[in-house]
Amino acid sequence: MQNYTNEQTGKVYGELKEKKEGFFAKIFRNLFTGCLSCGCLFLIVCLLFIALFFYFISGDSGIKTGNPFTGQNSDSDFSEEFVTGSPDSSSRIAVIKVYGMITRDENASFSTCAVSGNIIRQLQLASADDSVKAVIIDLDTPGGEVTASDEIYKKILEVRKKKPVIAMMNTLCASGGYYIAAGCYPVIANKYTLTGSIGVIISTWNYKELFDKIGLKTEVYTSGKMKDMLNGGRERTAEETALVRTLVMNTYDGFVHVVASSRKIPADKIRNSPVGDGRIFDGKQALELKLVDTLGYFEDAVQAAVKEAKLKDFQVFRYEDKFDFGRFFNTLMAKSPAVFLPLSSSGTPGDVRIRKGVLYFLPAGY
Repeated sequence: MQNYTNEQTGKVYGELKEKKEGFFAKIFRNLFTGCLSCGCLFLIVCLLFIALFFYFISGDSGIKTGNPFTGQNSDSDFSEEFVTGSPDSSSRIAVIKVYGMITRDENASFSTCAVSGNIIRQLQLASADDSVKAVIIDLDTPGGEVTASDEIYKKILEVRKKKPVIAMMNTLCASGGYYIAAGCYPVIANKYTLTGSIGVIISTWNYKELFDKIGLKTEVYTSGKMKDMLNGGRERTAEETALVRTLVMNTYDGFVHVVASSRKIPADKIRNSPVGDGRIFDGKQALELKLVDTLGYFEDAVQAAVKEAKLKDFQVFRYEDKFDFGRFFNTLMAKSPAVFLPLSSSGTPGDVRIRKGVLYFLPAGY
């Protein structure tokens, strides 16, 4: 057996000894191997700090995007996307989208909801911009909150005092969507558009029988007998039912008035006919009932805008939302209810919540 000197042994083990990994090498290795405890978490923290930096330096900076035709500043929340026409034309037609559930919730997803404040700001921009000669309201919505729909309708009437506002109905323009369209002229629908649903709905859940089966009951202490009238843990009283129905019918009367005044249809005819019983119609039926002015496509809405504004050449553009770090962080920090029972219908997008006790212009399936 061969004996090695200490010097020889040190050389052998020195070659086999693993090199110690440096601090920065460890960080980069973890970043690219996806270790959540140090790599991914480190990357997420870095991105959050970068986002916060841009939020704080841009949140109150007042930076606006300019209109090259008028020299006016536009709202920094929106960009302008060219759609069709002549890019160099100083006569412009603005397109404002009303897509998804209509709501006043500023933290709602713009991809699935039509936020009334957002739409009203776009209407204000179009109204103040002298290069915008007409506006097209591009609708694809089942309707939504009563107050939100009414706010948009009111703003459309204000804009129409200065320039034409045309409604273009697409796949769906029902209830609150039709309420908004009624403020426009002309109203154009695709022949297959589902529209109408002139009515009001308020809903809650009654789970008293379920509670009885599992031995659970609610304890509610109120200042008055009507304070918990939509409590799902007990049956409605006749007085409560009458009160809720009064609220619904008062709102319905307002809807009927809007349709009657804008479409020149007697209010009694709306109330006492299929027009006002909450059913939906396709585009052809809506035309026969005088709920729309003509059938067509987006191109026809553009031509209607050109005609109403008496334009020779034109440029059509669409307002688009810019990414807003402030809104992004508000959404992340928003508190959600301690318990949420997702009982939305099959027709409602999963991230859209129908709030209990809120009046809606919606079809019955929502």
